[in-house]
Amino acid sequence: VCDWNMPGMKGIDLLVKIREDAGLKELPFLMVSAESQNQNIVQAIQSGVSNYVTKPFTPEILEQKIQAVLNKNC
Repeated sequence: VCDWNMPGMKGIDLLVKIREDAGLKELPFLMVSAESQNQNIVQAIQSGVSNYVTKPFTPEILEQKIQAVLNKNC
């Protein structure tokens, strides 16, 4: 689980680095962000995000997103 906006490195940059690493390429990756612009979501999808949730969200929505990511990777 990673936030889009982080100090030092954006979450999207971390996602790209993870997807470039053969040993981590299949790691489930959930992006959490207040950034809900379509271009950011599209960029995350194109970069290989497993799922995306926008803030604010409820614990139930976060649980659903995590379950969807885990079920996709089982």
